[in-house]
Amino acid sequence: MSDQSSPKRTLEPGTLDKTRKNIGPIDDSEAAAMQKILGGEILKERSVPMDTSSMPKRRSVHEPVVRASGKISSDISSASASFGSSSSSAFVGGKPSGGKKVKTDEDLPEISARELKLMDRCMMSAAYNIKPDFGLFNFIFRMSAKNKEKVQKNIGDYLVKRHVDHIQAFVTTIKTFIQISPDAYKAKIATETDLKYKFLRTVGKWQIKDLKALSFELEDSADILTVPMLIPIVRSIYRLLLTVYYIGDQQVSALIREIYTDLGTYTNSDKAKLQGLAKQGLTEWLYLHDQIIKGFYPLLMRMCSTEYVEFPDFFKVKIAEILKFLSISKFDLLLPEKKKPDEKKAEEKKEEKKKEPRKITGEKNEVVTMGLRILNQLFPEAGFLHLEDHPDLYPYFQPIYNFVDGFNVVHPENPLQVTIVLILILEDLFKGCRNIKFNIEADEVLGAIPDKLDAVMGDWVSYYEDLFGKKLGDYLRTYVNTLYSQKDYAQTNFGKENLNNILWRMKYFFLPNFKFNAPVLQKPINDTKYKPFYGRTDYVRTVLTTLTRRIDENSAAKKTVLGVMNPWDKYVFELPNPVSKRIDVLLGAKRDASVSAATNANLIKYTYCIMSVLDWWVNNPSSPAYATDAMKLYRVNPADGAPQFSVELRTDQNQLFADGVKKAIEAKKNK
Repeated sequence: MSDQSSPKRTLEPGTLDKTRKNIGPIDDSEAAAMQKILGGEILKERSVPMDTSSMPKRRSVHEPVVRASGKISSDISSASASFGSSSSSAFVGGKPSGGKKVKTDEDLPEISARELKLMDRCMMSAAYNIKPDFGLFNFIFRMSAKNKEKVQKNIGDYLVKRHVDHIQAFVTTIKTFIQISPDAYKAKIATETDLKYKFLRTVGKWQIKDLKALSFELEDSADILTVPMLIPIVRSIYRLLLTVYYIGDQQVSALIREIYTDLGTYTNSDKAKLQGLAKQGLTEWLYLHDQIIKGFYPLLMRMCSTEYVEFPDFFKVKIAEILKFLSISKFDLLLPEKKKPDEKKAEEKKEEKKKEPRKITGEKNEVVTMGLRILNQLFPEAGFLHLEDHPDLYPYFQPIYNFVDGFNVVHPENPLQVTIVLILILEDLFKGCRNIKFNIEADEVLGAIPDKLDAVMGDWVSYYEDLFGKKLGDYLRTYVNTLYSQKDYAQTNFGKENLNNILWRMKYFFLPNFKFNAPVLQKPINDTKYKPFYGRTDYVRTVLTTLTRRIDENSAAKKTVLGVMNPWDKYVFELPNPVSKRIDVLLGAKRDASVSAATNANLIKYTYCIMSVLDWWVNNPSSPAYATDAMKLYRVNPADGAPQFSVELRTDQNQLFADGVKKAIEAKKNK
């Protein structure tokens, strides 16, 4: 039967409204995808019948009926007050006193489709595993209102209960510390304002009874558990844990160790018991921080925030929303306290600082020299041993890195050429460094520097792909292409403005000491969203200087290194790259782990030396980067002076490296 003969259907009143609500907020692209998957036709909706229940009713007057009860008026008012108070509260002590309202999606903040997608992706990731991940079918699965905020069954089955058990164990440990303390120490706990005493007082007051009750309720609802249903337990958990979270992960561990040390100094103290309590406290705190505070943070974010923020930045950026959701104030939080410096020690430190050599930004020292030798060993005859002659690196590295358009026209004397090549070599090294467990925050001095090693490595490739490839390189490519076709382009207003943008962006993005005569007076705005590149090289060099020194100090006995948690493990590159293949050969990565030098410690050293070269190149005003003519920006054909777009590439890079390794082995044998 044809479509024309089929009767026209209509939808029940409210169907479209209900469907829209179930789907939730979606953007245009999602709507188009939904239409493509589901198909169907657009149907008309019948009008909603008149709702007479909302119309005013005829007023009726009832005479009061009075029955004798034998109670005096005070009894009646007392009973009335009692009834009113009991019915007005849904919970007493965190537990339902009667039929309690189950939390629904309406109890969550209304957020955009984009932010919801980001939060869902976070919850479905292997790191958190809060929501089920059905891959391509996620879109269809979450069309149903009951599935949109559905969480994994195991959260209600055992995960919440396990978390509560660990909180209980932590509280028990801290309370035991307090109970076995001598009276003198108990008096300090009760009255003194040092952070360790505040910490003991705060955790000692935590009550777990309500948490246990809530966890049992969730166990009964594990099959149908949703994010809104977790609001009471998440609020109760974070209301406790956040009071000490802002002290800092490492600082809480330090407080527990300090308490253990304090109590161990008292006569008749049970050293073995104290040691056991300290170990238990440290273990439980690690679980609370990593598995609960971090592990449940996507849930807290969905419950109180309208936008996605990564951990741990969420707890800084959204502090106001978090406190409001938890119904606590900033005065309920314990914060790290700055210790009052001892005057004598401060004076000694001041004298020591005077004796220390002053740090020179971009200094060329023996580490830079070593870095240049390493670069020459990795890429023989590329020209790293005589950068002052400005060798042309493009023919050597184009077959290795396949640069973005625009780099092919960069003049060998343009300091950008060396800068970009070193950025890509370091990016290859960072692909292994990202698998090293750094703990820079544990160092009081390095942790206070306003940057993070993870953040630098995360942004690093963007300095090449975004700042050079899309912004600076695009201007340079346009300028050279137009100049090639229009000989007088450089003298036009457009040409001068384009050249002005190129010169200023070189200075803004990469070369802080770059000097030039601006072709126009207008100075463009530096609108980059990234931290200054030259500041990043200085930061990484500073951090790796300290880490390398500590690695050398502890290498003989393979001791713990402050700032690096796994320095003696074999380094890991998930995918081989031009640099990793070469250092695998140099460090014997295929040899047995007991004799191989392919460790995280040595990867840090290689990165340190090469980063020192780049830092010297961009930050030292006396480096060869600033010893050239600023106007030598692009290649020029020596025959006619026109822009040049290509040069003959080299093909002997791998053979040169292999020959260099053979020579090194032979030289070692002949010693």
